[in-house]
Amino acid sequence: MAETRVSRVLLVNHVGEISGAENSLLTLARHLDRRRVQPVAAVPPGRLAGELQDLEVPVRLLPALRLSRPPNPWRAIVAFFRMRSWAKALSAAADELAADLVAANSLTAGIAAALGPGRRLPLVWHARDLRAPERTVRWLIPRATRIAAISCCVADHLARTHRQARAKTTMIYNGIDTVLFRPERGRAEVREELGVPEGATVVGTVGQLVPWKRQDLFLEAAAHILAQIPRAWFLVVGADIFGEHPDYVQELQDTAAGLGLAERTVFTGYRRDIASVMAAMDLLVHPNDEEPLGRVVLEAMSLGVPCVAVDRFGPAEIIQDGVSGVLVQPGDAAAMASRAVELLGRAGALARMGEAARSRVEDVFSAERMARLTEDLCEEALAESAP
Repeated sequence: MAETRVSRVLLVNHVGEISGAENSLLTLARHLDRRRVQPVAAVPPGRLAGELQDLEVPVRLLPALRLSRPPNPWRAIVAFFRMRSWAKALSAAADELAADLVAANSLTAGIAAALGPGRRLPLVWHARDLRAPERTVRWLIPRATRIAAISCCVADHLARTHRQARAKTTMIYNGIDTVLFRPERGRAEVREELGVPEGATVVGTVGQLVPWKRQDLFLEAAAHILAQIPRAWFLVVGADIFGEHPDYVQELQDTAAGLGLAERTVFTGYRRDIASVMAAMDLLVHPNDEEPLGRVVLEAMSLGVPCVAVDRFGPAEIIQDGVSGVLVQPGDAAAMASRAVELLGRAGALARMGEAARSRVEDVFSAERMARLTEDLCEEALAESAP
């Protein structure tokens, strides 16, 4: 019997720093069955490249390609030529790595792949966004062979954007590696490092410090919580890692001071030990109301930390309200605070909810499930593109 050939899948990312999408890419690379798929990668220099190499994934380095909406036609022309140049470099990387298929980890990577190696190789696009420019999404959908949407709300958004999307799209939730994503340091040690006193109740939020993550709403809720739980402390975990909102961190610190929270709020900045920091929390609050899935919610749940999140889009798919977490209406800081105070006042209920949250992640959002479904999708794309 002829031996089945292992397909070489080129993982493409347009930035070298690590945020939610990049963590999902690393989890996928770690769990792909190398008897079915051999991952190779083309990414910019940075931590992502190093961690892929640690997983024994061959990497070719490309320039970073962080694009924003151009403010004028001249900048649009410059961005277009940057994209074409990046696509050409990506094609060369695909040739050098003998790729059979391109798996683009973002919209930007998908556009470059469609302009470059995706013109001759099957292209799988991992759709992770609800806020992308509709015209760009509409352009990319017919050029992708298959699309992996990270949630039902993203899949529905694509279907509304282009008539071809539904037939091409498979919904594959991001997976959490519950074996590797574990605290490396004890709860008391982390709290002491952050200056949180013994016996405090700790409520936190985690994410890039960008306006659409709504940390301002978290601080508003925190003020309500502190009024009812005088021992409460608050963690704002994250940074503006791409440098796109340089004033936002100061605005948040000013907001905290204005709400009387300056002495009770710790801005931790970017943390590599995120599992240890999350495990030091009693409760996570995720106020973003435009979240396509909510990886940090899944990560907290995997650690048994209950979450209060918005009853919309991704979090509404993740959390079973009142069972594995709590859902509130978008933009309602008072409701977030009220439900948080209620939970924090019932220690037994908090522990039970944490266990239900952990079980839900293991049942529905496992890394193994994500990897097997992605392998199937890649094989479908290869079969469709075969002569």
